[in-house]
Amino acid sequence: MKFTSIYLILFLNCGIIVSLTACGGSSSKDIDVVADGPIDRFSLLRSKAQQQLTGSIAPAVSIAIYKDGEIVFAEAFGTKQDGGSSAVDSDSLFQLGSTTKMFTALASLQLVENNNLALDSRLLELLPEIEISQDKAEGWQEINIQHLLTHQGGFEDFVDWENDSIDLLSFALSNYPNEFDQMNPAGRFWNYSNPNWSYLGAVIQQQSAMPYDDAMKQNVFSPLGMFRTTMKKAEVFNDGNYVLGSGVILRNGNSIDGSADSLDNIHQSLFSMAAGSYTWSTPSEMLKMADFLINGNNDILSDELQQEMTLAQVDLKIDIPLDYGYGLWLSDGFENNTNWYPVKRWSHGGNSLAYSSMFWVLPEENIAVSILSSGRNTDFSETMMAALRSVMTLPAATAIPTRPVETELFNNHVGRYEDDEDIVDITLENNQVRIDISSLNDEGRNYNPVLQPIGGSVFRLTIGVDEHDLTFFPEFDGGNSTYIREREFVLIRNDNAQKAELQKSSKIRQSQLEWSLIPNELKRHLEKK
Repeated sequence: MKFTSIYLILFLNCGIIVSLTACGGSSSKDIDVVADGPIDRFSLLRSKAQQQLTGSIAPAVSIAIYKDGEIVFAEAFGTKQDGGSSAVDSDSLFQLGSTTKMFTALASLQLVENNNLALDSRLLELLPEIEISQDKAEGWQEINIQHLLTHQGGFEDFVDWENDSIDLLSFALSNYPNEFDQMNPAGRFWNYSNPNWSYLGAVIQQQSAMPYDDAMKQNVFSPLGMFRTTMKKAEVFNDGNYVLGSGVILRNGNSIDGSADSLDNIHQSLFSMAAGSYTWSTPSEMLKMADFLINGNNDILSDELQQEMTLAQVDLKIDIPLDYGYGLWLSDGFENNTNWYPVKRWSHGGNSLAYSSMFWVLPEENIAVSILSSGRNTDFSETMMAALRSVMTLPAATAIPTRPVETELFNNHVGRYEDDEDIVDITLENNQVRIDISSLNDEGRNYNPVLQPIGGSVFRLTIGVDEHDLTFFPEFDGGNSTYIREREFVLIRNDNAQKAELQKSSKIRQSQLEWSLIPNELKRHLEKK
């Protein structure tokens, strides 16, 4: 079990100061910018963008705003590389990070629409060449496309995604299955993990009979009108208008902290993050995707499947009101400075090793904003708020919705949990859930043995100054907890109570299987009885 970092869904704050050259960029080449109001309505946005850029490691930030079908703002601030003199403009290319996932989801659903596969198609049937050892085969047999699209494959994350030399299919067929394990059976619960999307990319490549990046260009980016968006570093170089980022870069074949002075310094992985990270685009081109999500386009994807992208596909069971569709976070509001604004939002953030992305769509307001910056883990949330305020009046802020703490569930979590590296005991004393972690005890590391309840099954663990959110899951609804989930690990219960749970679960699953094999006419007859 690894307790190494706090898991944040979107962004981490950075406080490193860099020099700033401000420049109002030109409009997108593909979409006309509309000047339909007083130009000073964007003055606060410009000021906030420059302020946050100065307080980050990013040399540049680029912002575009969509409203009622048109781009009403597209400007960039800073320089194309740290310490450089060449000003960035609104057509400069940045890496997207995980915002790529919504495009991979779209490509996957196109295959569903074209009957190349179904949402319940099994991964091992689509990619039978995957090298699975006998002891892993049973768990991998259950993984299907729906699991991959919703982060439910049970895959271990945090692979060596700085390695740029392994191609996507080699990674999916050989490297990953031989080096990593499933942390839990597929479909049990959501757990954000990039290899889910690596396998979607491999399926897209196999079903399209062309490299994944070519399939994305042909079937997704070009039909959307995103003609400069690409996954190929060579195309970025030939384009010539790109921004060099700061964060973790390549220098003499080694990954180091620093700022790039050449495109050769920028990581462009061919494998594990390819389907979930390494795309280059501009904010104005990103808003072509926003227009598709709001209005649809049957030439790209049927309205039915397009709408599935923005419907909750899995309950995250975390402490904030957030769901996951296909490659998109979904919520009925958003938080800023401890305030909650009840405005429906579809979004996805992203971080690569030297770039960050924010992509928000407010469908009921017909508004979308894309912010791309050339710094790892940079936070432009206040710039996002300024962008929204420049084109709409936000509703009155309310208290952040919280789930009630169901203390009656606490006893369900008591027991011993294990993974390959650790043993964790959960006890209940005076209605407080307590944790004992063998590895941290052996290392003499300080942690709070009392878990802070956020919900009935969600707790915060404090180790030194770091906080980790732990979620308890039963094998089936109403049962005792079987799993403890955190993005970096999953612990599985290992005690007598668990054996009883698994036996009961096995009977339930066998019954479900037997029922599924009964012909539909006989089912209807039995149901009438």
